[in-house]
Amino acid sequence: MKITLDEIHPIETYPYLEVGTEQSADGQPIILHKDLPIYLGEFEKTDTPIDFLIICADLQGMVEVDGTYSLLGEVLPEFLKLLIDLEWNTAQPPNIGVCLCGDLYTSLEKRGTNGDVRKVWLAFLKHFKWVVGVAGNHDRFGDVLALAEFKAIPNIFLLHKEMKVIDHLKIGGISGIIGRADKTHRVDEKEYLNTLKKLTKKELDFLLLHETPDFPSNKLIGNTKIRATIEKSTPTTVCSGHCHWEQTLITLANQSKVLNVDAKVVILKNTK
Repeated sequence: MKITLDEIHPIETYPYLEVGTEQSADGQPIILHKDLPIYLGEFEKTDTPIDFLIICADLQGMVEVDGTYSLLGEVLPEFLKLLIDLEWNTAQPPNIGVCLCGDLYTSLEKRGTNGDVRKVWLAFLKHFKWVVGVAGNHDRFGDVLALAEFKAIPNIFLLHKEMKVIDHLKIGGISGIIGRADKTHRVDEKEYLNTLKKLTKKELDFLLLHETPDFPSNKLIGNTKIRATIEKSTPTTVCSGHCHWEQTLITLANQSKVLNVDAKVVILKNTK
């Protein structure tokens, strides 16, 4: 699939708060003021009714609204809807799908905390047609019953080692990262890579991962074995996060595209 992106000039930014790694003199974590970049690009898929795709990951920030703190992902969808409406500018509202690549929880008390992200997914679903994605290693979805109820919600597609066809888009996903299989959202390396091989044979339009491949020629960090596996496969478009890249879109040796959306939002307009 052909994808173009202007990653030099974000169309907008969105302010948020992030807990830093350092502490103040009284032992409290230092809170950083950050800006989430929002980039606009294009893709082409003639047989889907989807007009825009929103792709993002690692929304590990908080936003203060009227003295109350909310997760960045809870308040961001309404803003993105307004941005797209201005871009679309027609009487007929656009069809918009959302791809989430994990790590949507944070706390201002401690960096790297885990928590429930169902309300973030539901906030996106409130404003857009459907939400598909994978879990990050910091994401939680309640207990077994709560998770089953969440996955049963219409137009919610939480993927793990599987593929869904949504509006003629073939989207596969692997939740979590490579690690000890007894930990939450960790997958044994052999199982992860074997699953990756199977998914890449399905001629996907998009492959959603939380853990990103590396790209050493541009000094972009990530997992070398994930990259090597993808490069031996049918070309696809990978969307991932987990490791931050200053560069957003790269092309691997087999012509697969990688969109790294760690602490970023990419909005792709269908040029059909």
